Amino acid sequence: MEVEEAAMIVIRSKRPTFRNPHDKVAFAVHASFIASGFVTLATGAPVFCDDPFSSSSSGEVGIDHWNDFEDKYAFIYSHRERRSKKVLIKCLAMNDKLLVDALGEGDNERHHLELNIQDYVDNGDADYETHYKNFSKLVEEITTKISNNYKVSSAVKSSTQAS
Repeated sequence: MEVEEAAMIVIRSKRPTFRNPHDKVAFAVHASFIASGFVTLATGAPVFCDDPFSSSSSGEVGIDHWNDFEDKYAFIYSHRERRSKKVLIKCLAMNDKLLVDALGEGDNERHHLELNIQDYVDNGDADYETHYKNFSKLVEEITTKISNNYKVSSAVKSSTQAS
């Protein structure tokens, strides 16, 4: 199953309440991570603490409080196949953009993505698919520029780079 289809299934199954267009794109970021094989370890306020990696759960959590803040969102994930490596995702709403930053536990390099809200959000009715436009492009951006960076183990990366 393609990541795009799986991401939409995640959105439909979780049935999130969206307050604004930024909520829709932030939840698409979350759904793309879940569809890419990650599990959620923390959401919302606990992720904004001084040491978010130590405050996160070691087991999967729900989406409660994911959008408690008006203009920022945060999640911690680990990949199902690499449970020890955690990934911090913080999203910041700025005007008509959602800025997405990702950092792996113990990494020095972060990954950044700017998403133009107007490119991806539509005024939809009760059907979640109608809340988005260009959904496949949105999921592709998130997957290629953010989540794929945390799916391959360091050992595989270093052996690939040595070739």
